[in-house]
Amino acid sequence: MTNKRIVYQGDEGIARIVVPAPDYSGTMEDLLIKVVPENCRDSADIVEDDAVESDRTFRNAWVTSKGKSTEVDLDKAKVIAIEKVREVRVPKFAELDVAYQRAVEEDDSDKQAAVVVKKQTARDATEDSQISGADSVANLKTGMEAVITEVNDL
Repeated sequence: MTNKRIVYQGDEGIARIVVPAPDYSGTMEDLLIKVVPENCRDSADIVEDDAVESDRTFRNAWVTSKGKSTEVDLDKAKVIAIEKVREVRVPKFAELDVAYQRAVEEDDSDKQAAVVVKKQTARDATEDSQISGADSVANLKTGMEAVITEVNDL
């Protein structure tokens, strides 16, 4: 039984996964009826554990439907990728603000200009085509990681 999972589309549009407890002694069908909300049962299925996505990078973009296991909704994943880039930018903006202030104190207009360019690059990172133009989840993940690296390296 430990190699089975119940998948269903939750009310909020995210695939839900039910993993039976190791000591569960009932049937998967009984568990499905017990744990899956009635209004979600039309999308519920019992699948092998290896049919469920293993990469959790875009977990909140997982979707499912009757007869399918989980898959990643690319549009939802792009939103998640943008949020991950935004999270990385927060400390980078703070660091760049300090660098700019020091350049002002030193009256160094070249350093100020360089910081302005870096801050604009960080601002533009959420609109990078590696994210917005990704045509697959694999390309999105690669692009997101590249953009995050670029922001971290500013």
